[in-house]
Amino acid sequence: MRMTQEEFDRERRYQTAAYFVKKMLLEGLITEEEFYQIDTRNREKYKPFSGSLLSGKFLLCASKRANIGLRKEAESHAECEKTGTGSAGS
Repeated sequence: MRMTQEEFDRERRYQTAAYFVKKMLLEGLITEEEFYQIDTRNREKYKPFSGSLLSGKFLLCASKRANIGLRKEAESHAECEKTGTGSAGS
């Protein structure tokens, strides 16, 4: 299935907003709860092509994210280490 230009634009706007909200979370400016609330509102507003497929998912386990320089993030979401799921919140 091919993405229309409108879908692409919505996806791009959502991903841009998501980047900055995630950055705010990592810098401690917002809590995880606020992060999820903002992300939910952004998904409702932008209606991204990816929809809710990846909502609320940290795609890599925290220990893996630390390897790419996100040490602060790796200190949170430790539950994936306990469960062995590889994805926090799964």
